[in-house]
Amino acid sequence: MTESSESEKVLFSQEGGVATITLNRPAQLNALDLPTLRQLQRSVVRAASDETVRCVVLTGGGRGFCAGADVKEWAAGDPSTNRDESPEDWTTIAHRIVATLYRLPKPVVAAVNGVAVGAGFDLSLVADFRIAVDTARFGAVYVRIGIPPDVGASFLLPRIVGSTKAKELIYTGRIIDAEEALRIGVVSEVVPGDGLMDAAGRWASELASGPTIAIGLAKESIQEHLPMSIESALRNEHRASQLCMETADHREGLEAVNAKRQPEFQGR
Repeated sequence: MTESSESEKVLFSQEGGVATITLNRPAQLNALDLPTLRQLQRSVVRAASDETVRCVVLTGGGRGFCAGADVKEWAAGDPSTNRDESPEDWTTIAHRIVATLYRLPKPVVAAVNGVAVGAGFDLSLVADFRIAVDTARFGAVYVRIGIPPDVGASFLLPRIVGSTKAKELIYTGRIIDAEEALRIGVVSEVVPGDGLMDAAGRWASELASGPTIAIGLAKESIQEHLPMSIESALRNEHRASQLCMETADHREGLEAVNAKRQPEFQGR
């Protein structure tokens, strides 16, 4: 059975041991505004706390997985997207979601049905496995608005593709297609669009039928053997991002987004 939040920005359903969380702003390619983040957090906490949930699938409604933060609202000065360090601001909630999924002692599968860029890319990266449609696109596009990654990419991406390839993707903001994502190890399987949820369902069913405690402990061991914690990495990303938000290049990036033109960065 599928349940929706009060404004249907996030859908939650469960079949057997598999919970599916679906971002549901298709007209905005599931861009993350503050209300969506709040609802996503509630769904993630629900999946984490329910012992009957043994695997989580993340996906997006419509033709996109997640276009990242709703930067057009930042540029417009919408107060719902404030990024101060309060318990309920955009960054705090986004970090909480990513850290919870990273620490979740259950497997997480991202069913990437389209574009996954910026914070949406990070949301896919925090999953244990990514299954993508052949039209999916991925990108750590933060530099396009003059900031570094701030929702986990600098921590997650090097652990998946290695530091050199991660630097290439982060420094350039280049968007890659599903086949390249498969080749470099970002995704585990690429399928035709109409086969995505069946493929993700096969992965999730197999994982949900496994020994959940053992899988959770294996996940913990793998991640704890890495040198830096996700929480420390998120704090470092936030510090760097806050510094860049004071720059002329960041303002130019936001203005370029609103004007639908290429930014002209000056390095200041």
